[in-house]
Amino acid sequence: MRPGRPKPASPCNRICVIDDKSGWCRGCHRTLAEISHWEKYSRAEKFAVLKKIALRKAAAAVEN
Repeated sequence: MRPGRPKPASPCNRICVIDDKSGWCRGCHRTLAEISHWEKYSRAEKFAVLKKIALRKAAAAVEN
């Protein structure tokens, strides 16, 4: 990692419940695999997950 380029913070907000239907955490909208691998992901991988989360949140908002 280059100096001055911090990795994205974890999107965890301590509401840790996996939704049976979607398979996503109801708090952070990550899958169990994404949660368990977060610390191992590269900066680019973390940003990719954050983009997926944004799409999932938008989809969840439309459903509700």
